[in-house]
Amino acid sequence: MPSNNLQNILKILHRQPSSQVALCKQLNLSKAQINKLTSNLLEAKLIDKHEDTDYKSNLGRPRQILKISDNMQYCTVLIVHTLSDFSAHVFVYGHKKELASTPLPHVKSAKEFARTIDIAIDTLTKNCFINRALIKSIVIATHATVEQGESGIMYRNNNLDDVNIMLGQIVYKQTKIRTFIYNFAYGTLLKLKNTPEINTENALVINNGEGSVALGIFLNGDIQLGKNNSFPECSHLPYPHGFEKSLGVFGEHTEDALFFAISVMAPIYNLSNVIITGNCFKEHLDTLERVKDKLKEQRDPRLHNIELSYRRITLKDCLEEMIYLSFDTLVDVLNPQMTKQNLQTIVSKIKYTN
Repeated sequence: MPSNNLQNILKILHRQPSSQVALCKQLNLSKAQINKLTSNLLEAKLIDKHEDTDYKSNLGRPRQILKISDNMQYCTVLIVHTLSDFSAHVFVYGHKKELASTPLPHVKSAKEFARTIDIAIDTLTKNCFINRALIKSIVIATHATVEQGESGIMYRNNNLDDVNIMLGQIVYKQTKIRTFIYNFAYGTLLKLKNTPEINTENALVINNGEGSVALGIFLNGDIQLGKNNSFPECSHLPYPHGFEKSLGVFGEHTEDALFFAISVMAPIYNLSNVIITGNCFKEHLDTLERVKDKLKEQRDPRLHNIELSYRRITLKDCLEEMIYLSFDTLVDVLNPQMTKQNLQTIVSKIKYTN
C-alpha cells in the first residue's frame, strides 16, 4: 500500500466497511493515529460512521463501523477490452453497481481505440446527467503485454495492431482523463488473493482461455510483477508447438503444454501449489490428474508433490476486482492529504449537472 494512510483507509473501506480496531490491525497503526486520520475523513464527509447491527458485545456499547460516504460522488470508467467484449462502464466511487454501460465497436488502432473511449464517456455522462469533470480515472482491462499502471506501455495486444506504444498516454491525450492500463488476467490474480479459502501464499497460477495464456506468481502472499509493474509475459516460452496456441484453447498438445509450463516454472521458485483457472480446462479436469501423475515420474523431487487444482474464476469475479482497482486509481488521483483545506476542496468540487 502507498505511504499515504488516508488513501490506505479509503482503499480498505471501498472493499469492506470496517471498524477503527480493524483498521489499526490492517495498517499497523495505533488507535490514536487511526482516530486522527478517520476524524479528518469524517469531517470532510468522505466517510460516514454507522452502528454495526451485526456486532454483539456484552460491554453494552455498540461497535461503530466506517463506510465510504454517499457524498463521495466522483466517478471512474472501466473499459473491458477482450476478444468477446469491448464495453465502457461508469461507477460512482464506493458503489459496485454501475451507473450505466455501453458496448463499443472493436477497432484495430490505438488512436481509434482512444477516440472510441472518448465518445463513449461523452455519451454515458450525458445519459446519466453527470458532469464529465466528475470522471477522474479510466481503467482499461485488456488482453495485452503491458507495463501496468498509468504509463500504460503496451508491447503487444491480441486485439490491436499497434505494438510498443504508450497506450495509457494515448488515451489520456484524447480524453484528458488520467488512464491506467491493466492486463485483464490481473483481475483473476486479485480475486484469488482476496478469497480466503484459496491458498495463494506461494503459488503458480496458469490462466487459460480466449486464445491467450497468463502466468501469475505469488510469493509470500504477494503478486509478483516485473519491471515497472509489467505483467509476466509467457507467450515466448520455448514450447515446440506454441505455448499460447496449446493452452489458449484445449487441443492436441494442451496436456503436454501444461506439463511443460509446470515443470519449467514451479521449480524456479520452489512452488508446490499450482492453480489452474480459465475456460480451457473447464470441461477437461481429468487432464489435471494425468499431468499430476506425469510430474510424479520426474527426476526432480520438487515436482512429485505438486498440488494441482482448478479454480473457477468467473467474468463477474474479474470485473468486480477491476471495479475495486478503478476505485483505487480514483483515490490515487484525488490524493487526499492530512490538511482540512485539501479534503474540503476535494468535496467542494463535487457537482452534478442540472
